[in-house]
Amino acid sequence: MKPIFGEHDCKIDSKGRFLLPVGLRKQLPKGQQDDFVVNRGIEICLVLYPRNIWEEELAKIQSKNRFVAKNRAFARKFLNGATPVAVDGNSRILIPKRLLDYAKLDKEIILVAAFDRIEMWDKTTYDNWLKDERYDLEKLSEEVMGDEQADGLSLA
Repeated sequence: MKPIFGEHDCKIDSKGRFLLPVGLRKQLPKGQQDDFVVNRGIEICLVLYPRNIWEEELAKIQSKNRFVAKNRAFARKFLNGATPVAVDGNSRILIPKRLLDYAKLDKEIILVAAFDRIEMWDKTTYDNWLKDERYDLEKLSEEVMGDEQADGLSLA
């Protein structure tokens, strides 16, 4: 699957539904635009996985030795709450209340395309995360990418 891109402002209605933006939906391959699994994210957000991507994640977890306590704990923490969801006839997705509560999603959310999945953040939480100095882009780029070899580029 090609990476998907973009940040999209959305609103959650009183029933816990949001409109999946056309710009995100069009980036997903045909046949993967309506069937998802939503789950808790590692940060305080939710993650919307296209079904095939979820199946790949699930296979990785199932391959771990269940006789190792931390593997069981991770699987339990990661998988609990995972819920199949589908786009309805009005291009909306219903998120279970328990997951909305976990991510503190109320009315205004940001959908963030993250490679092959979509993160769902409370707008204020996401804006604060972006401002967090621990995740300063200049510092992170040097730490994460600074040791990469330049392909024939020279600053001299």
